[in-house]
Amino acid sequence: MHNNVSAAKGQVSIGRLIFNAPFACRDGRFSLLDNVDGFGQAQSMEQINSIPEPPAEVTRPAMSLSARLFNVFTEPGEVFEYVKNSKPSMDNWLVPVLLAALTGALAIFVLFSQPAILQKIHEQQMKAFDDQVKAGKMTQAQADQAEAMVEKFAGPTMMKISGSISAVIFSFVQVFWWALVLWLLGLIFLKVKFPYIKALEVAGLATMISILGAVITVLLAVIMGKQTSISLAFFITDFDPKNLVHLLLKAVDLFSLWLAVVMAVGLARLAGARFSKALLCTFIYWTAFQLFLITIGFVAVHLSPGAK
Repeated sequence: MHNNVSAAKGQVSIGRLIFNAPFACRDGRFSLLDNVDGFGQAQSMEQINSIPEPPAEVTRPAMSLSARLFNVFTEPGEVFEYVKNSKPSMDNWLVPVLLAALTGALAIFVLFSQPAILQKIHEQQMKAFDDQVKAGKMTQAQADQAEAMVEKFAGPTMMKISGSISAVIFSFVQVFWWALVLWLLGLIFLKVKFPYIKALEVAGLATMISILGAVITVLLAVIMGKQTSISLAFFITDFDPKNLVHLLLKAVDLFSLWLAVVMAVGLARLAGARFSKALLCTFIYWTAFQLFLITIGFVAVHLSPGAK
């Protein structure tokens, strides 16, 4: 018996030397252990395998450009979070700008191809000259000459060309301007400085809201036979640009408000701020900018020929 125990101890020693691993005696039999814990207690292979492994790092799936362009309508927060944590991509702002430019140019071409809309514009121009004649500010001959000049240089063809060029320029200016606004709102009011290129990407993707608004507006104009907008002025039968109330109602445009809200979502994600705070900043800017446009339009209309 003593010899068997000695032999077993010798085997354990050889095992430690060869395998550098501990042994244990169970029911009079020696077995190789897989590990020893920090308290000197042996752990078997089964016990170690039962310990759950730490979860692997989850990699966010890539979001395609088409997904970013369309998801901005329904899930802008997720889109802008992806933009914030991804490398800068020119596609995020250039593709929407090009789409907006193309949509704007086509919208101008369609609008100024509608006889009812062209007739309405012509009547407004003639009324302005008639008012000038009645006010004694020009003779009938001068009015006829001015009318001929308008027909020559402001006819349907020229309106399509100049309007399309303006739409392309406006598409680029709008995105870069909104990007600057977001960057300044974050820097001044939210006290967070984020890259301007990220603000540009957010503004570009949010432009998809304006594109949808332009498409619906053109469709309504074709159906109704007059220029209109999805605003509180939609139900005004005879819109008067000299009427301040009409201008205020027109400023409350559904797609303009929607765009401002989506911009606020982007601002909140870029700055890591509460949405309510970002929305407040964006809404204050939007209101001030709309009042500025109303003032400019109101003054311009009253200083134009025929203004009473």
